[in-house]
Amino acid sequence: MITRFFEEFICFVTQHDHARISLDIFNCFNENLKQKTNNLDALKYSIRNHDSGWIEFDNYPKVSNDNKVYSFQDLNQELQNELWFKSINSSINPYSSLLIYEHFKYLSLNSSRENSFNDDFINKSESLIKKLLPYDLDEIRETDEFKFELSCLQICDLISLVICREKELGGKKPSLFLDNSNIIDYKLKKIDKSVYKVSSELFSKKENLFEIPYKQIELDLVMEPKKLKKKYIESELKFRKIYFIT
Repeated sequence: MITRFFEEFICFVTQHDHARISLDIFNCFNENLKQKTNNLDALKYSIRNHDSGWIEFDNYPKVSNDNKVYSFQDLNQELQNELWFKSINSSINPYSSLLIYEHFKYLSLNSSRENSFNDDFINKSESLIKKLLPYDLDEIRETDEFKFELSCLQICDLISLVICREKELGGKKPSLFLDNSNIIDYKLKKIDKSVYKVSSELFSKKENLFEIPYKQIELDLVMEPKKLKKKYIESELKFRKIYFIT
């Protein structure tokens, strides 16, 4: 789950819905950028399904023993590995599996996770990928095309996460890789409530609309996990509009 606190409420966006928004973002990219890959369908599939391992887990919010709602950031590392691996393994496209794996590997290696959990995830995933793609994986990874595709997945995932939480973009962020001499800084900036500005190098239209599906639950129900679960399951999906301008 992705969580956002709003007044006396907590808003929930599932990981798989967040991935759909990631694809919506990619679909707004300039057409000349999309032409830089010969694997467009596989790239779109990886963006749309990179969090498919979370679908069952996100059926309802999970609460810790001290009454804190678990978000994707709070899970124990063993469970996180399991959900990441499930996303990779459930992909019906082997090339997409490789992209999803490299995406999670980057997140893992650039986090504060313990090395043993990183090693377990990488070893298990590498073994799977080698079975799915019996080619020289390092050769694939070193191509400009693959680096571009991976950066598309990383950027769309990050931008989607930012707007699902209506936050500012901060910290270390990946650039869009074009080749060894050229990148695009998408310059994402929040300029008003529900309004972001982004580089015209990235998006083809001057105005773009995204709809964020979420469920909104009273914050005090966190103290009663069974009632929280029931209310969440019974609640209707709401939609929040987010605007991007170039």
